Amino acid sequence: MQTFSDLRGQRRPTTDLPLFDAPATVRTFDAPEFRGITFYEVEAKSILNHVPAASRMPFEWTINVYRGCSHSCQYCAAGDTPILMADGHTKPLEEVRVGDALYGTVFDGKYRRYVITDVLDHWSTVKPAYRVTLEDGTELVTSGDHRFLSDRGWKYVIGCEQGRGRRPHLTVNNKLLGTGRFAAPPEGGSDYRRGYLCGMIRGDGHLSSYAYVRPSRPGTSIHQFRLALVDIEALQRVRAYLAELDVATTEFVFQAVVGARKQLSAIRTSTRRSIEAIQKFISWPHT
Repeated sequence: MQTFSDLRGQRRPTTDLPLFDAPATVRTFDAPEFRGITFYEVEAKSILNHVPAASRMPFEWTINVYRGCSHSCQYCAAGDTPILMADGHTKPLEEVRVGDALYGTVFDGKYRRYVITDVLDHWSTVKPAYRVTLEDGTELVTSGDHRFLSDRGWKYVIGCEQGRGRRPHLTVNNKLLGTGRFAAPPEGGSDYRRGYLCGMIRGDGHLSSYAYVRPSRPGTSIHQFRLALVDIEALQRVRAYLAELDVATTEFVFQAVVGARKQLSAIRTSTRRSIEAIQKFISWPHT
């Protein structure tokens, strides 16, 4: 099981606490279950820590039971659970890292809206897992304490109707709220790679071959291919697909950062064999 915290905590300056030698970071959260609670984050090398002699506390040791998220978040999901990132693509939960931006929700008093939030922590844990199967066939593997936003509010995965375990939990009469099932990515293969190269190079690339004659020299042939993009992931994918087709390219900075303009990275090649190969790859099929 993987778990992560994407709560946007409000961080304040550090403060000194009588129980610890190192300063503590003061943090608060807007989540309903932690509203009004102040957390003091300190770095500790072990679970048991000796109380400084100058402290007036009536005990000699402190026990730090939490590791990772300071509020001991229990909302865990399987590592292969797709997470909707801020740029629109999905990433398995196990590959999410601190600093990544993803989509969350916030309640503004009347409506719940999507917001982009930053991942502040990420770690793994082992606990019993439960599989929730939705009407469209989607399967969600989470911990029993994980909560989903339904048409009747937040609901835990498991719970009881009465007794100590009584709490709102999912039933077959609930509908989950959210973006819905993620579309399956396109399948790979030679046809997909050729279509991808055709679209990227014809749409944004520069591909040319020409010759010019000088009075004192024989004709000279010039072959050029260049593709410049802001999206470095797409550029690297094009370069990798061309490499699989035995077309080597070099990467360079086409335009540096200037004011509000982002950096443009590019790939290029100028050999006749490579240019002819690219022209063949992106040609329109006869059938």
